Amino acid sequence: MKRYIGLFILTAAVFTQYSCKKQLDALPNDALVEGNTITNQQSANIALNGVYYRFANASSVQTNWLEEEINGGILTGFLDDGINTDADAQNDLGNTAMNDQWGTYYTLVNAANGVIQGVEPLNSSIFSNNRKAQILAEAKFMRAYAHFKLLLWFGQWWNINSNYGVILRNNFITSTNIPQARANVKDTYNFILNDVNTAIDSAADNNGNIYVNKWSAMALKMRVLLSRGQGDDYTQCISIANSIINNGPFKLEANLQDIFYSKGLSSAEVMLGVQPQPSQGAYYYNTSGNYVVRNTYYVATGALDSLLANDPRQAWIVGDTAAYGKGFYFIKYVQPALATTQLSEVAYAFRLSEVYLMEAEALARSGGSLATAKGLLETVMSHAGVTDFTAVDAANTSDALLKQIYYEYVKNFIGEDGQCYWALLRFPLTASSGLTTVTKLRPTITSMDQYILPIPHDEFTSNPLIGNQNPGYSK
Repeated sequence: MKRYIGLFILTAAVFTQYSCKKQLDALPNDALVEGNTITNQQSANIALNGVYYRFANASSVQTNWLEEEINGGILTGFLDDGINTDADAQNDLGNTAMNDQWGTYYTLVNAANGVIQGVEPLNSSIFSNNRKAQILAEAKFMRAYAHFKLLLWFGQWWNINSNYGVILRNNFITSTNIPQARANVKDTYNFILNDVNTAIDSAADNNGNIYVNKWSAMALKMRVLLSRGQGDDYTQCISIANSIINNGPFKLEANLQDIFYSKGLSSAEVMLGVQPQPSQGAYYYNTSGNYVVRNTYYVATGALDSLLANDPRQAWIVGDTAAYGKGFYFIKYVQPALATTQLSEVAYAFRLSEVYLMEAEALARSGGSLATAKGLLETVMSHAGVTDFTAVDAANTSDALLKQIYYEYVKNFIGEDGQCYWALLRFPLTASSGLTTVTKLRPTITSMDQYILPIPHDEFTSNPLIGNQNPGYSK
């Protein structure tokens, strides 16, 4: 099986606003830096592996999904910095390092564009087994995934009529095409969905779970449609979910804990994961080491401990009181022994449980069957060992059920790809529906300006066409 290390090209731009020098210096010396090195199927596959390398945020010694694992949990109040007290001012996003995501995801966009531009002109006859279409599908999935993350972090994704979308990069960056205005939200969604639909139509049905397949592309489309929430978006979500559940190759893990404590990428539930580099578990500065005491580390909060009270997951997600008396050890990856291993270094982008929850949410939001939505939710909970469904059974309105679904996003996906944060923000900020509002669930959020990050200052310096900074922030 291919591995990220040694099988990539650096299609990322060399401009500092899209990739920090430390990351570039970490790449092996034989990394290719040109966007025109793709001439046949072999070089196209190598280039595509470079896109996965960027998706994994990899260096020669490790993949690094720490920001994906912690940022959403921090902003929802369930994870925290275990040492620095100034991290307690949650949702003061302008004072966080989270806007590093701008460079991370545009680097991924640029890598994908390098592959797309290199492969599209090539004659299909030099590829075997429909591989040209599959390569383009996988690259467009990655471009869509990155643009969607950029929209969630930096654009007013909740307002289809907003002008605050993101820069839609569909060409490999050179010194001549950096200046570009941000698109509006409607056009941003359309661009993302066009790429996702290509991935669904042309990606392989079975491609392992560390490479993009048709089913993971369908799951990504569900995320996008749930966030947009227009027209028949929820109905589409329900249909896509049923197709994945009934026809896809993935199955819910009988015991959720086994994914993180024994199976990792071998679990039939994992739709798309990040495979660690060889010997990464023993590398001191690895990702899961951030849940063990060292110069920086992250902990579970009392809010997470309380949410998991009387839930069997509490025993393997929330550990003992952490060092410095702040929070609890977050042991979902490192287990009670607080040991980093190859298994603890695996990261998870898409799992089948999320498909069930997204369908349940779409049903509740669209006026669909609450009984069906409850069945989906309880199925997911039962695979986590839950047997008491009293709260779910008592949720007899869509608002009440949506709150239970949100709690399951947190319990099931805390420390993965940040989905609990956007599940929270899909609630209204203020409403008469009481505890289902964002502010009631997360009192530190009082303005929608807090939903998104400021675009980094360097972007305005190098890209005079970008337009306005996000509301609530200054350039």
